[in-house]
Amino acid sequence: MAHMLELELKLEFEPGDRPRLEAAIAPKPGARPRHLVTTYFDTPSRDLLKAGYTLRVRQSGKRHVQTVKAVGAASAGLFERPEWEHPIAGEQPLFDARSGPIVRAMGARKLARLRPAFVTDVRRRTFRVAGADSDMEIAVDVGEIRSGELCEPLSEIEFEHRSGSIGQMFDLARRLNEVVPLRLGVRSKSERGYCLGADPHPHAFKAEPLSLDRDGDACDAFCAIAQACIRHFRLNEAVLLRSGDVEALHQARVALRRLRSAFSICKPLLGDDGKLALLNAELRWLAAELGEVRNIDVLIDHVDGEARDMLREIRDRAFARAQAELASARTRLLMIDLAEWLAVGAWRTTAGDCDLMRFAGARLDRLRKRLDHDGKGLAALDAPQRHKVRIEAKKLRYAAEFFASLYVSDKARQRRRRFVARLEKLQTFLGTLNDRVVGPELAVRHGIEIPPAKKSRRLRASAEQAHASLMRARPFW
Repeated sequence: MAHMLELELKLEFEPGDRPRLEAAIAPKPGARPRHLVTTYFDTPSRDLLKAGYTLRVRQSGKRHVQTVKAVGAASAGLFERPEWEHPIAGEQPLFDARSGPIVRAMGARKLARLRPAFVTDVRRRTFRVAGADSDMEIAVDVGEIRSGELCEPLSEIEFEHRSGSIGQMFDLARRLNEVVPLRLGVRSKSERGYCLGADPHPHAFKAEPLSLDRDGDACDAFCAIAQACIRHFRLNEAVLLRSGDVEALHQARVALRRLRSAFSICKPLLGDDGKLALLNAELRWLAAELGEVRNIDVLIDHVDGEARDMLREIRDRAFARAQAELASARTRLLMIDLAEWLAVGAWRTTAGDCDLMRFAGARLDRLRKRLDHDGKGLAALDAPQRHKVRIEAKKLRYAAEFFASLYVSDKARQRRRRFVARLEKLQTFLGTLNDRVVGPELAVRHGIEIPPAKKSRRLRASAEQAHASLMRARPFW
């Protein structure tokens, strides 16, 4: 059963920028836009999606083409998915030897229950860009996704790699980003269609659970973890730019912290790749821009009257500055650079093969030992030392989340729940202690008087007890 492997880079843009974008791709007009109406099929209970596939029938003029795609893991910008495509006679799906594995995956009874789930309606212009060492096809789509009475606009550019250097796709993406704002796409059309029917206007997105291959390679696992973090950030960035939701800002910060932690946790895989330090510095800058708003939010709850009014004004300016940085070319370029580095960075050629289970266990062991060592006598530590312990606790928590899918026995699940519960309790105490330090410092910086911080002796003792309790918990790995 033959299939093709689709490799494409997806970026999003504003519909009004289409003329400038197309002129930048090719000075001479490309082919005339095609009107593509694509119907996606599934059962009412979404059995096809649960099986890991999407099924669509695309109409262009009188021609109909059926495509089956493997959904694959959530990605960020670069999508790599097996697909089975062939022309059919009409609008209804046809199942035969060319239809890929869905007949075996679904069975005749479920296939009989397939119905139209949603529709994408776009005008597409296609360009072929070939160079000395690359060949790619570029599709510019503007239109909408419809699910029942719900509708969402769509404007995206897709770079489909045909042969040669993948890096050339990213080079062109960067050049086009200088002409019109382009943002890394992290959702396929099919995912957007399914989400439209479920929740058309989410306020924020939490980190999604990862599913790693126990028999896989640690480098592939790191790539999946990092892409999930980028996706987490981009989903919330879009909400922030659209509505300014406070929870979306918090989740965007969490996504950046998780990504930087992934770099640290998986550092043995990354070697001396010089690009890593540059990317990490940019992520630190962006996280700091968002972090200022969060710190002010915490302080606002501890003041009233004129001081609260002043802080709200300061907070509004900080939030506007954070939104401006998110909309900047610097942030857009950072996301494109991250996607390229994960796909074809130097670390890919120097890391070598590494068994994932052995790697995950070793890293979790190391993180736990560091937290054990540096957290001893926690109640007597000063603020900088406590902050270090707090960072180490976060890294261990994120590592536990990243590698959770590798430990699936009932006993491992129970141990992980107990371990994470105790770790969360420690983090709560450390976070409160940190806020009691950061709040007064922030108030002094802005010339605001706040009540003296509460004595933290009892809180420090509770943090030390939580640390000891965590260290007594049996590891789940």
